[in-house]
Formats: sequence, structure tokens, C-alpha cells
Amino acid sequence: MEKLITNWKLAWVENKRYLNENVSITTVQDVKKCGYKSINATVPGNFELDFMREGILPDVYVGANSVETQKFENLHLFYYAEFNYERKDGVNALLTFEGVDTVAEIYLDGEKLGFVENMHHSHSFDINALKDGKHEVLLHILPVCNYARQFDIPAMCFGMKYNHDSIEIRKSASMFGWDIMPRIVSAGLWKPVKIEYVKKARIKEPFVYTNWMSEDKSVAILVATFKIESEEDFISNYRVLIKGKCRGGEFNREWRPFNASNKVEIEVKNPYLWWPKNYGEQNLYEVEFTLLYNGVECDKITVNTGIRQVWLKRTSRSGDDGDFCFIVNGKRVFVMGTNWVPCDAFPSRHDEYTLRNLEYANDLGCNMIRCWGGNTYPSEIFYDYCDKNGIMVWQDFTFGCGHYPDDDRLCALTKEEVKRVAIEKRNHPSLVLWAGDNECDCFVVNGWETDRTDDDPTSFLNPNYNKITRDVILKELRNHDATRPYLPSSPYIDELTYRYGMPSESHIWGPRDFFKGQYYATTRCHFASEIGYHGCPSPKSINKFITPQNLPYKSITDIYNNAEWLIHASGIEPYAKDNPYAYRLPLMVSQVERIFGSASNDLSEFARQSQISQAEAKKFFIEMFRLQRPRKTGILWWNVVDGWPQVSDAIIDWYGVKKLAYSYVKRSQAPLCFMMSEPKDGKLSLVVTNDSRQDETGSYEVVDITTDKVVAHGNYTVESDGKLTVDVINENKEAFYLIKWTYSGGTGVNHFTANIGENWTYEKYKTCMQKAGFYDEFEGF
Repeated sequence: MEKLITNWKLAWVENKRYLNENVSITTVQDVKKCGYKSINATVPGNFELDFMREGILPDVYVGANSVETQKFENLHLFYYAEFNYERKDGVNALLTFEGVDTVAEIYLDGEKLGFVENMHHSHSFDINALKDGKHEVLLHILPVCNYARQFDIPAMCFGMKYNHDSIEIRKSASMFGWDIMPRIVSAGLWKPVKIEYVKKARIKEPFVYTNWMSEDKSVAILVATFKIESEEDFISNYRVLIKGKCRGGEFNREWRPFNASNKVEIEVKNPYLWWPKNYGEQNLYEVEFTLLYNGVECDKITVNTGIRQVWLKRTSRSGDDGDFCFIVNGKRVFVMGTNWVPCDAFPSRHDEYTLRNLEYANDLGCNMIRCWGGNTYPSEIFYDYCDKNGIMVWQDFTFGCGHYPDDDRLCALTKEEVKRVAIEKRNHPSLVLWAGDNECDCFVVNGWETDRTDDDPTSFLNPNYNKITRDVILKELRNHDATRPYLPSSPYIDELTYRYGMPSESHIWGPRDFFKGQYYATTRCHFASEIGYHGCPSPKSINKFITPQNLPYKSITDIYNNAEWLIHASGIEPYAKDNPYAYRLPLMVSQVERIFGSASNDLSEFARQSQISQAEAKKFFIEMFRLQRPRKTGILWWNVVDGWPQVSDAIIDWYGVKKLAYSYVKRSQAPLCFMMSEPKDGKLSLVVTNDSRQDETGSYEVVDITTDKVVAHGNYTVESDGKLTVDVINENKEAFYLIKWTYSGGTGVNHFTANIGENWTYEKYKTCMQKAGFYDEFEGF
């Protein structure tokens, strides 16, 4: 039972004025006496959204307006509200703040209730002593940029240009500015505030996991752990009934507890297993815990879980005998998926777009999503969807691209965060991996991608001494969730990789040159957890965030030094000098020039060219990994949807307009897919790969669109989880091959552009697209 606290007000004052006036503010009356400006506040929300509503800020997603938010990074915010409290028998009352962004003093009726400084988990306070009637709650949210100055960050600890101070703040790092997000540092109550009434005798922290499974999968041993909270003298007077059901199957167990913390084994015969997408059904058990005292029901709580086991078969380094493969229920799983970035620049709006973005990923055929460490943790909406749709989740903890300090304060904050997140997420069968951070290992090691032959590392900052990921997080997971693999970093530079390079899992960015160039085509890693390529948004979308006077009228290169284009690149600053992300605009143009020889100065045509470049690149990356299985085991490309309007690697812009790459990726990730390998000795191999659970038989045909000639046709049979070369043809370097096939589910289509990047004009490619039926896949033109 819970009651939301609504009708919030917001007052604010600049940091210098607050310090000079040196006033104590603990009540609403104190705020009013100070004469601070105040407005109605939206909770959940972020203060900038309220400022936009009131006209204090313009629409920060348009033009260079996001820079205006930097003027408010020094604000002390005072959120306050009144609420009615009513005592209830047999329950304890908690005042719960589900998400405070970020550093705040909390007052209840003028008395300090607590101090918080982590936006990544909730904060609850006992309010049983309150009397019935009206009460007031006040939060003083401190400006994090000013707050961070007090910490003596060691010289060898650092972040990126705009994120240095963030390494001491437990707040989403990308909010300080990233190459994919604007700098809108923000603050506020980004999740609901509520009064929770919890039973005095109750079940806490129920957790069900698969401890063992017979080789033939006919028997599974589950372990149920839970805690009993009670004021009674004897725990043994309680009984706990555990009942699970799925598709008509059921298990029951009665337990007499002698301890507050309990661990119960449950045998399940003929279990319904949870499988990832493409590998089986997503069976979910509803497990009900009922607490009885002397036969009378005290509490009941239900969790959903799946019966499944997961391992990560991993070697330190890549190579012919290397590996990085997820194994679910004893089956090697080939991963095709994406990275999950912020759904919006304002965390309070993330869940407005969560289901939309997940539907896109599911439609694209993704069976894994990596939750990137520069973000917040996704909500239960996200995890429930992934459970039901077989989308495995790789969850980074929220550290990224920095050498974080390991002072006692930060370690303590991290310890509590990991505990809270692990307990909240661990019942989800879709969660298959915890990762300690994003790129913090490789951030301090030079040359980690190369194959070094000596044992002299190129950096003295050995990441294996990282206390946060090798000690704090590891120990908390050992205590609260040792049921799934843990990777200390992504990419993980363990001792062997530190000395000799070439990790088995990698982020493939490099020079970001031609997508079929040596860097990409010869990558030796087994698993790519990041890889991407730029694609310009459609004119329909660009016209929404770039003002008319800032559109390129003479040359596409006019965008290079344009403030609005730089901001939406995401440049953070409205000028190119010393802007670490200004390279992204000329990069986008150069990628077009590389495949077509020149870039159009007409924005509409340029956007099409750029989207073709991106679509062919993403297609190549995915198919390169599929063609090289089983040596290669998976690819997580960057990314599905933008978190705000921008030029980026996403294949759908923030407005929901799909780029051409959407349809190309969807075809390349089809469970049954025909693909062409890169030419060898003048020959092209036609390969079919089958990720479905059944053998497939059908026919195929390959037509060179440029000549309308059938160059290959025949019948095929491919085993489940198999890969087969079905034909070999002579390479025509001028060809655009359209590949069609039949199978039990209907028909499929793909294509292969021969020798792309050499003598291909945009007009020729466009003509081939039209003949193949792909041209209508452009949106927003």
C-alpha cells in the first residue's frame, strides 16, 4: 500500500547568493522568507522542464538552446510539498524517494531526515513517529558541480573533458556531456515520492534462482532465498508457503523458518525453461511467497522468474583457441543486439520512451541489449519486457570512461548502490551479465587492441588494481547475486590482456574510416560489445532542431563550424576549437565521400547518402560476425534510438523517424539469413545461417540488379543453428546482388553491393535501390 506525494513547489537561488546570505533553510516558511522565486514543480521531473514550461528556458532541444542550461548549473533547488498522514494498524510507514538527482538534504517538519548523494537508487526513511494530520517535506538539492569541488581528486584520476568532476558524483555521467548526449547536468526529483505502508510481519527480498539442472533438463533444483521481518519473539511460529506456476506446471514447498534469513531448495520436475530469443520459449514462473503466523496469513508477495542457467565461456585474449560466448541452459548462443543509451536527456522522461525503443529492438531481431554504463539503470518496465521477449540483458554498473578514485566515501556509495541494484534486478532471467563499468580499463591502458609480443605494458595504471571493480563490486555481487557472470569492465583488460593485448571482447571504434577497411575487416575479437557508424537524420527531423538560418545553403561543409550543428553533434560547446566532439561532423561527410567520391551539397540528398553509408556499414558489421561464427560469437552495435535530436550512430532519431539502416539491420539479423562473403580469388560465397530452432529447406535466387541476370539459384537445406555455403559465383565488381529465398516462414530478402567504395556513384546506387524495392525505405524526406 502506498500514497504518492503530489502538488510540489520549486524555489531556487544561485550558489553565490546562498553562501553569502548564510541562512538556515529547513522549512517551507524559511524558503518563503528568503524571497526566492518559486513555481509549481512536476514530480517526477527535472527542473529544466519546469523552467521550459514557465518560459525561463527556451526549448533546449532546438538550436543551440541546450547551452542555456549551463547558466543554471549553480542553482540550489528547494522542492517542498504538504501531505496528509494517517497512521494504520499493523504496518510501518516509510517516506520513500525513488529517485533524487542527486545531492540533497531532506527535512520533515523542519527536522533533518537525512542526506543523500546517489541518484541511482531509492532512499527510504522511517516515519512511524509522525502524528496524524498535515506535514511538510522539504528537499534542498545542492548544485552538484559546486558540490564536487570539495573533493581532492588525485592527479592520476580523471574523466573526459566535461566529466572530470563527475567521477566523484554518483550521477549519470552522460548528463555532464558526452559524444552522444548534451550537457544538461540537471537536478530534481526524477522518480516519485511516496508514503509506503509495509506490514510489520513480512517477506523481504525474495529471490529465486536455478542452482542445478539435469543434463536432459528433466529436473531442476531451484533455490529460494528470503528474509522475514517480524516483531515476534519466535520466528519458528511462522510458516512460509512457496508456490510456483507456469503453463499448467506447478511446484509447492512449505518451510518452517528458524532464522530471519532463509534458503530453501525446491525440486522441479519437467521444468519449463526460459530461453533467449531465437533459442526457445520465454517461460516465466510466477512464484508466490505466503507468510503465515499460527496459520493466519500475514503477508504475500509474488515474483516472476525463469528457470535457466547462464555461463560466460571466456578467454583472456582473442585467437584461434579463444572464446567469448554466452551459454544458456548448456547451449552456445550467438548474440545479435544493441546498446541501450539514455532514452532522453532528462531521466524523468526515460520511461516515456522505454517501451517504444524496446519494440524497435525486438522488431530488429535483437536477442541482447547492453545497458551502457554512462546511463541510469533501466526500470522494471525495461526488464519485464526483456524477460517476456527473450532479450538478454548485459548490465553495466554506472561508471564510464574514467579513472575513478577509490576513497572510502566513493567505495561506500558504490557498495550500497551495487547491493540495492543487485537485489532489485536479480530475479530477472533476462539479466545474463553484470559488468563493472564502461571502458574504464581501456581508458588507462594504451595499445590494448594490439597484439604485443613483449611483456612490457604501455601504461603503469594497471586496471587490475581498480578497487571499485575488482573489490567493491565483486564482493557485493558475491554476497547478493553470484548467479550470473561478472565482467569487471568492458572491454575487460585482465592481467594477460594488460601485458599482451587483444582482449576476446572489444569495442570496435578505431579510426572510424571506411567500414570495410583493414581496421574493421580484420578485427580479431570474438565478441564486439560496441561498434557503430554515422548516419545523418532525415530533413524532416533536422528542420525540427536546426533553425532555418543555420541550414547549409551553399556547401555541406558549412556545418563544420556552425554552433547549432556542433551542439547537435553533440559538441557541448558552440564552437569547434578545443571541442573534443567537433570531429563528428567532418567524419560524417568523409564517410560519404569514401563510398561515393563526393558528398552532395543538397541537404536532402546528403542525408540519403549518409544513411546509405551507415546502412551498408551496419549490415557489413553484423554479417561479418555471422559469417565468421563460431569463431565470432556476437555483436552489439551502437545503437537503436537517439537520446535527443542529433547527428549520431543511431538508426532511429529522437523523433522516431527511422534511418535507412533500420531495414538493412532487420534483414541482416533475420534468424534465417542469406549473405555474401567478401570476395576471395575473384569468387563470392553465398552463405546461409540459421539461428532458428528447426532445420530449414527452401530455394534461393541471386539476381544482379545492374544486368537483371540470375547469377545463382537452387535449393538448400540447413540445420538448426547451422551455417552453410550454398553456392559460389564469379565476382562482378559492378554488381548489386539481390538475394531472395523461401523457407518455412515465407520469403526472405537481402542484398550485397560488390566492391562498394570503389567506382560506385550515388546515382547508380540509388537506381539499384529503386529496382530492388529499397528506396521507399527512406523516411522523413
